[in-house]
Amino acid sequence: MFNEVFGVLTFLITFLLLVAMYRFFGKQGLIAWIAIGTIIANIQVIKTVDIFTISATLGNVMFASIYLATDILNEIYGRKIAKRAVWLGFSSTLVMIIVMQLSLHFIPSPVDTTQGALDTIFNLVPRIALGSVIAYIIGQHLDVLLFSLLKKVFSSDSTFIIRAYGSTIISNIIDTALFVAIAFLGTMPNEAVFEIFITTYLLKIISTIFNVPFGYWAKYMYRKGKIQKLDEGY
Repeated sequence: MFNEVFGVLTFLITFLLLVAMYRFFGKQGLIAWIAIGTIIANIQVIKTVDIFTISATLGNVMFASIYLATDILNEIYGRKIAKRAVWLGFSSTLVMIIVMQLSLHFIPSPVDTTQGALDTIFNLVPRIALGSVIAYIIGQHLDVLLFSLLKKVFSSDSTFIIRAYGSTIISNIIDTALFVAIAFLGTMPNEAVFEIFITTYLLKIISTIFNVPFGYWAKYMYRKGKIQKLDEGY
């Protein structure tokens, strides 16, 4: 039961921190969140836990927060800014992979105690690293595109929930399927790969369902004028 309670607490803290980044740093805070979040999520995904009777990797909540941050940017500032943030997130992950791979190749001192731990975390299996990068960039760009298309049909403030749910639920199918297929297909039985896909997608959807109120909170702060000066550089 500990993991379930701690999972809910982690969800609340993650999205409260997201809103706080927006409140104190404006759109630059959301862009920074996407850059930081992609790095954190790709580290978290290494760890597997049992939660709500299923085995799953961490990182799903952070990935859900990245999608919400992209949707808020798209909603308030437009598609161009959202796409720029997506590319920044992609670049951040790529830089992390390259720099940490270089770091691992230094010969450690005899008194070093961290090489093994760093090797476990950052010496990524090439297929998993490739799957993560490809899934992220395609999934995020699809999310931005779908959100923009839905905004043309459901344009009122009250229908933000339709835009956020619709774009994220569909793009997450592609994101998750690409990652699981590239990372695991052929390395384990097809039934196990399919189970990983289902559990990962399910946790992402659960996170998405409950994170939209935080998006409305961000929009409320913007409407009340709490963000504009930050965006203007004051």
